[in-house]
Order: sequence, then C-alpha cells, then structure tokens
Amino acid sequence: MTENAAARRDERRRAVEAAVADIRAIERDSGVTPDGLARIKRRLLELAERADLFPAEDFPPPEAGVDFPANIYRIAEDDDHRFALYVQSSRGALETPAHNHTTWAVIAGIRGDELNRFYERTADGGVAETGRHVVRQGTAVAFLPDELHSIHVERDDRVINFHMYGLALDHLHARDYYRAEDRSWRNFPAQQDIIEARGA
Repeated sequence: MTENAAARRDERRRAVEAAVADIRAIERDSGVTPDGLARIKRRLLELAERADLFPAEDFPPPEAGVDFPANIYRIAEDDDHRFALYVQSSRGALETPAHNHTTWAVIAGIRGDELNRFYERTADGGVAETGRHVVRQGTAVAFLPDELHSIHVERDDRVINFHMYGLALDHLHARDYYRAEDRSWRNFPAQQDIIEARGA
C-alpha cells in the first residue's frame, strides 16, 4: 500500500466513523420519521461530497459477465448489525424489481447516475409508479421501512454510491419484491456476498 493510499484509508475511516456517529444521534433524536430520514440524508450527502476518499480503485466493480453487476462493500456496521453503511460499485446494466427494505434506507450518490423509481401498492395487489429520481453526486433518496422502489443503471454506466440501512443487508430476511411476470409478491432474500471493507 502506498503512503497516499494509507493516508486516504485512515482519513476515510475517520470520516465514516464521524458520519455514522452523527446518524445514530439523528435517529435517536428524531426517530424513524420523514424528518429524521431527511436529516440522515443530508448527513450522508456531506460524506458523499468527499468523493476523493472513495475512488474507483479502492472499490472496484465486479468483472464483466457476472450475474449481479455490482459489488457491495461494507464500510460500517454496529455490533448489533444496525447502522450499516455500504459502498455499492456497479458496472453496466443493473435492475432490481420493486421492493421494500423492512428498515429505513438512504442512497446517496458519489459517481454516476442511478435511477430510482418509486411505487405504491394498488388495491388489486400490484404496484403503481409514483415518481422517480436520479441519484448522482449531490443527490440522495430516503425510504421508510415499507416504502417501495426499484434501481436502474444503464448498460454503459459506471456507478459508485452509498447505501445505508437501519439494519444490515444480510439480516433483512423479510423483504418483499413484486414479480411483474405473474403479478405476485415474493420474498427478497437477504443480501449475500458482501465484501468486508471496514477499515480497508
């Protein structure tokens, strides 16, 4: 590791620790509410302004041709698996179905464009799109536990962003996703293959 890389790692660790400490305090003070999530979103955007601490060489995407074209790096998580912060690094086309999280979630842009579509459940058991927002540097989206969204990245795009959750992704066993082919709701399995990057 070069001297510059080591200095960047140490500064990144301090910046992440400070942001997560602030976000813990925000949730404690404001709860899991729209106002609380708005404050968490602003704090995560402050961290995302330090794009120099999260370069592509430190968080590379997977090689071409894999089933899921994104690597998920865990950069913070409490001992009880709360306040989990990830860097998601993707290469090429990426789409998810409409899904919830069962915990609060915030996505903040570092590099590239990630389209988020928002939905509500319909009376007949389906979903209806209610809006959309492109997450890029300087923008973010936030979700209460039952709110629905999907993620879309274009074929030639390269995206790095933060995903933060009230509970770690590999402990979210009760998420639902909507399968449009047969208009059914299915279990969205807890995320696996998370790359450990705390302190890296």
